[in-house]
Amino acid sequence: MNSEEVRRALWRRGYEIIEECPIERVIVPKGGEFLDEYYQRLFNYRFRRFLGDLLIFRKDDYVDCGALFSRWKKDEVEEHWNFLLKAHIIENLKEDHYLFSYFYLDNFGETLEWFISEILKREFYMPTIWGIKIKEIKGGGDFDILSILENNLLYVECKTSPPNNIRLREIWEFLRRREVLKPKITIFFIDTTLKIERNIIENIYSLLERRFMKSKEINVFSLKDGVYAFDNGIYIMQSKGDIIKNFQVVFRHFLDG
Repeated sequence: MNSEEVRRALWRRGYEIIEECPIERVIVPKGGEFLDEYYQRLFNYRFRRFLGDLLIFRKDDYVDCGALFSRWKKDEVEEHWNFLLKAHIIENLKEDHYLFSYFYLDNFGETLEWFISEILKREFYMPTIWGIKIKEIKGGGDFDILSILENNLLYVECKTSPPNNIRLREIWEFLRRREVLKPKITIFFIDTTLKIERNIIENIYSLLERRFMKSKEINVFSLKDGVYAFDNGIYIMQSKGDIIKNFQVVFRHFLDG
């Protein structure tokens, strides 16, 4: 599934893509042999968290095994660890010295964007682009994921930070990008199982009420555990339950209108 349909949708609106995230910013297996298995493993929330911790627990270019395995019990993540070795995401150079192949990365954000984009392409057959910057949008034209859902432009914002670490300014910028681009459906995806009602739901509601939808009634409700809907095409998703089913719940709700 290529991205041309999304690019044409942006071009018709008079928007030009000026930057795209290089694949080198994504943690993926070296070579294509293990890519499909890696994609399937990314559905495991603990595997994603473990990958993210490889970016945190490092000494120079190497994995800080002492710090990493003080947080994770090695027998619990042994299968993940062995896969990362097999896929050359980490390399055993000598005893207890493991090189992290993506030592130059400082966050998991682009990998999450790539993964969610792959879900939309592989599971839902939706044309998708990710990690782009659009020239004509003032105040920041960075869009994590854009796609097409049955002729409707879809915008997905991805967050890897815990809810308490997502600043009000980030949410304002997300809503501002949505206001300018005017996608029909928008999803704010947070890769967490922590409670988000206070830090995320209430902040989005407050910003909509005070700035982005001042003259309209605002309603928000839960579609299922970890999936919320505002009545203006904005959805909030967490990493609770089956990600594919969660997207199905959102898409069905939106399309049933």
